[in-house]
Amino acid sequence: MKRCVLLGLSVLLLCSGCATKEYVNKQIDPISCQTKILESKAAELEKKVSALEARTGGLESRMSALESQVANPKNVELNPADRTMISDAERRAADAAQRAEAAAKSAETAAAKAAKVFELGQKK
Repeated sequence: MKRCVLLGLSVLLLCSGCATKEYVNKQIDPISCQTKILESKAAELEKKVSALEARTGGLESRMSALESQVANPKNVELNPADRTMISDAERRAADAAQRAEAAAKSAETAAAKAAKVFELGQKK
């Protein structure tokens, strides 16, 4: 009886077998392929992020330069044609302001005269 049990156990052990290298590789291969795919995607995303960070840094430096130019317009370098155009515009603006002041004074004078005429017309 012991021999039969021992023989049966040995047959079971021989039939069950061990996992071969090929079987293990087949089982692990999908996982390693997925890992390689994920690693390549992660590397690609890291490259994109670093490119975006570099671009953002460049844009920030340009924006700060423009902000400083807007804050200090006298520091902006202009070509001679622009400077001439700006000085002409300033001169015309000053002339227009003087004409506006003169027109306001003459309007005040005309209003005062009209008020006097109105008062004289009311007295008749």
